[in-house]
Amino acid sequence: MVSNPVPQMRLYTDWLRLHRGLHFDSYDSLWRWSVEDLEGFWRSIWDYHSLTSPTSFKRVLSSESMPGAIWFDGAQVNYTAQVFRHVEAAEADDQPAVISEDERGTMRSLGWRELRHQVAALALTLRDFGVVRGDRVAAYLHNGPEAVVGFLACASIGAVWSVCAPDMGAQAVLDRFRQITPKALIAVDGVRYAGKLLDRSTIVGELQRELTSLRALILVETPEAA
Repeated sequence: MVSNPVPQMRLYTDWLRLHRGLHFDSYDSLWRWSVEDLEGFWRSIWDYHSLTSPTSFKRVLSSESMPGAIWFDGAQVNYTAQVFRHVEAAEADDQPAVISEDERGTMRSLGWRELRHQVAALALTLRDFGVVRGDRVAAYLHNGPEAVVGFLACASIGAVWSVCAPDMGAQAVLDRFRQITPKALIAVDGVRYAGKLLDRSTIVGELQRELTSLRALILVETPEAA
């Protein structure tokens, strides 16, 4: 028999009791502390999850003004690095990173090491195309592993990620992507949507012509393209 895992909330409250000397007898009391002691709560989140930064922060909350609140001023946290902190433990526990299923019922699974490898490879490719921190990368992709890889690769180098679904037409996509002047486009050449095969090769070509800020196109080839 497989034992029930300990709820994450219980693990966190146990940690608070052990490391902060805080005890909460109800969810409401925990919630109230989290909104009344903002610095204490968010510092506990930073420490509980063992977040790291190459630079130190001055204080948890430097300004409470809204809009304009300043959190962890001076810290630098890379989301992708945090995602991949536990790769070896997840692999040892045989936990997949991504499981996807398309409309045909085809299942795909990515392990953590393979996901990390694909993300690193795409990040290097984007750098080779001149994508740097603050640049925008547009994606014309379905919900699948490619979108996860693309997002994490962008986050790893500090690029801004924006995605549109490939069932959208060219004009609707251009209306969105022109606003952000993307440097690179990651696009799928076909998709199955609502049971229909949609060849997107022509639309991808139009996006490449009309988005004058583009320096690179990364094409995801599929059986759905004619």
